[in-house]
Amino acid sequence: MENDPSGPSGECSTPPGRPTALEARAALDAMDVDASQLAERLVTPWWYHLTLGAMVAAAIGAQALPGASSTVAIVLIIIWIPFLMKAYTSRYRISMTQPAGPRSRRMLLLILAVLAALMGSVVLLKLNSLVSWWVLVPAALGFLATVGLGRRYDAVLRAEISDPAGRR
Repeated sequence: MENDPSGPSGECSTPPGRPTALEARAALDAMDVDASQLAERLVTPWWYHLTLGAMVAAAIGAQALPGASSTVAIVLIIIWIPFLMKAYTSRYRISMTQPAGPRSRRMLLLILAVLAALMGSVVLLKLNSLVSWWVLVPAALGFLATVGLGRRYDAVLRAEISDPAGRR
């Protein structure tokens, strides 16, 4: 038969240039190993979240500064944050800014929501003319949230890269 894919022994033959089922399975297994190795490389250096947390705390705390100095300080800090992220990406050849799946996307949105709430709380403090020392509370919480949630985000991101289907 012309259209019969089976060879002379009755076994299914693979067209030239296409991998067999066994070869395809081996290639997929190798990709799983590569994903696990990549996830192991995604270890953020100890200084990264501490530095980012200090920058976030400074941006939150800078809102208590009088006049235009508040705006200038916040703008400078916001400009420096991408430089920190770029330094990490170029040194370690891995970008942590893109979620790998739904769990890391939720973590990233949680971090952004917490930081937005802390920035908003300082605005409320200013509107209510409360003592500027109160800004230290949201600034400290911003530091702790950035460090704690940032490390949790890293762990979730590594897990999703290592096992995108969530089989483990």
